[in-house]
Amino acid sequence: MIDIKKRENYTRVTKILYPFSGLEKVPQEVVTNAGIRGTKVHKICEGIISGLGEIGVDAETHGYVESFKKWWGDGHFVRAMEERFYDDDLEITGALDLIIDTPDGIAIVDLKTSYAPSKTWTVQGNAYAYLAKKNNYDIKKIQFLHLNKLGKEPNIYDYPVDPSLFLAVYQSWKHFFKEGSK
Repeated sequence: MIDIKKRENYTRVTKILYPFSGLEKVPQEVVTNAGIRGTKVHKICEGIISGLGEIGVDAETHGYVESFKKWWGDGHFVRAMEERFYDDDLEITGALDLIIDTPDGIAIVDLKTSYAPSKTWTVQGNAYAYLAKKNNYDIKKIQFLHLNKLGKEPNIYDYPVDPSLFLAVYQSWKHFFKEGSK
């Protein structure tokens, strides 16, 4: 039986990747504001996917939403949206933006509104592929959509599916950063 209360204490993938991201060099206010903006854009994109429309678009989110719509087009077959997955063995969790069908098979799609791509994206995508596989999704493709703040086509980053990449980073994090580790 799964202990739901225990899962509340599972480590998030983003926490595992933080020491490798370089974000500690960015002023906290910038990181916080970017997180708020990203959450707003994600919620609006969820509304578009769900057929509810563009609820909450403002001057700050408009370009990112227009960029998303260029990729979304007539839609995609969505298997999961904003779903949190858990691994009870490693006691980790991550929330995937989208799992969709593509001609190449099932894909993870992560939406990004950051200023620049991150060196951790490939590891993050593979963490999500690992979690999705633990939850019976056979992931064949990882895509990160770097939405454009001016509304232009998003940059699409395709990463190879290699969950062992995440597991290696996880082991390093566990060794150097996890509380209580030696």
